Amino acid sequence: MQLHISRKIGLVLIAMHLLGCAAAPRQEHIATDVEADRAELLRLNEELARSQIVTRDPSFISKVAAKEFRVLAPGGLIENKAQVIAGLSAWDAIEVQLSNTEVVFHEPVATVMGRMDIDGEMRPVGRWGPLKYMSTWIREGSEWRLLSRSLTPCLKVLIEMGRC
Repeated sequence: MQLHISRKIGLVLIAMHLLGCAAAPRQEHIATDVEADRAELLRLNEELARSQIVTRDPSFISKVAAKEFRVLAPGGLIENKAQVIAGLSAWDAIEVQLSNTEVVFHEPVATVMGRMDIDGEMRPVGRWGPLKYMSTWIREGSEWRLLSRSLTPCLKVLIEMGRC
């Protein structure tokens, strides 16, 4: 009887171990997913900047931005998705360059931030730049959706110090 119970306990422990191994993702798989997400967010970030500022095409932002999307524009103006799309026509730029881009993850949320240099201007303000930007992306299923974006001009003193 005791051998029978010991055998059952042993089988249960082995089964629990095997189930735990099958349920727990391998570390290299997690790292690959993070790197794939990082690459995807960098691609989305580049396409977002080009489509908004250079080509002024609303289709990309319409597709990737969440319904609740908000932008904190330089100067403190907060715009919703419709206002951002309407404002695309104000750009007259031939190039936008992104640099020092960083991606930070926390569960289904990612923040993409960096520096933006624009060769062109936005009516009626004129030239912007350099700017620092921060975008918040949320994962919905297998897709990343843009929830918010903040843009701020670099102060001259910070540019001179090499900090912006």
